[in-house]
Amino acid sequence: MAEDFTLPAFLQYCDVDTIHQRMMDMLPDDIDKTEAGFPWDFTRPTALIASELLEYYIPETLKLMFPQWSSGEFLDYLANMARLARKAPNFASVTIEITGEPGTIIATGTVFATPATEEVESIEFATEEACVLNENGTGTVIARAMIAGVESNVNANTITMMSVPVEGIVSITNPVKATGGTEEETDDELRERIMEANEQMDDSYIGNESDYKRWAESVAGIGTAIVVPEWNGPETVKIIVLDGNGEAANETLQKAVYNYIMSPESPLDRLAPPNTILTVSAPELVEIDYTIKSIELEDGYSQEEVLKDFKAGLAKYYKTVNSEGEVKYNWVHSVLTNTPGVDDFEELLMNGGISNIKIKLDQYPSTKSVMVKEGS
Repeated sequence: MAEDFTLPAFLQYCDVDTIHQRMMDMLPDDIDKTEAGFPWDFTRPTALIASELLEYYIPETLKLMFPQWSSGEFLDYLANMARLARKAPNFASVTIEITGEPGTIIATGTVFATPATEEVESIEFATEEACVLNENGTGTVIARAMIAGVESNVNANTITMMSVPVEGIVSITNPVKATGGTEEETDDELRERIMEANEQMDDSYIGNESDYKRWAESVAGIGTAIVVPEWNGPETVKIIVLDGNGEAANETLQKAVYNYIMSPESPLDRLAPPNTILTVSAPELVEIDYTIKSIELEDGYSQEEVLKDFKAGLAKYYKTVNSEGEVKYNWVHSVLTNTPGVDDFEELLMNGGISNIKIKLDQYPSTKSVMVKEGS
């Protein structure tokens, strides 16, 4: 949450009565200045407009100049000044398994889909490469959603239809869920990146650890990037990436990060210094089950919104975990204690205990579940 905005001194004490009184004081002494008199009534509207400008419009305009309080397109302008841009919504990717007659060709751009229901529209996926079924009549292909956003992250075994039937195909499915579909970057998310970039203004754009993090997190669909310099010797850099939903980034997103930084097709657009050997990978997720016993909420809060804020707090804390090497129980306890709406709780467990959870370099914590239990 942004700190309170402090008004400049010249914008303080600009209420309508103060302004109007100053106007009246400037009139000659021989003019009637009593309330409801002609001069008073004639100048009152001007005082109202001046007060509105000084108390609302000018302060709000000033706020738009700073990322802490700016929003919308004005925040986009500030992002451009920090060499950033709001991330567009991203399209999910998925691996599709196909069975049919050996030798059947599935062309690039073939469209597969989930079935539509009365509640949910069909989500279509187009293959990004061609595929020929092997001698066993099977093959796999990567497909990309044709709509962006989280709704394109369809569950496993839900892509079972073809928009246009292909002769020789018997069945299709996606053995794992689609991942990588994210919404457009929110003001709060963009604001956080701008503030982080501004804190690193003194760093030159030559490939510092902070540069690689900023570059990777500028790619649509990426949420968090962990940079490991010299992980395999001099001039080697590894970037471990998660998508905007806190899941391990799929191969499509990993490739997008690599191409954005290394620009193999256009060397002049390369961001990384010469001789850099870059590796982009996804972490192994360490799933954590949380159990909260006898939670008491403050008035006006629902359990659903409190748990949502708790998960958001955990996600923010997780970004600091890799450098410490463990999810610390005391920190998680503090996250819950400081979650808006939490008045008190009897006990908090992580994976059934209160011990810290070790996180290796290529791992990243993930909230599997949050369960609330009544007291005994």
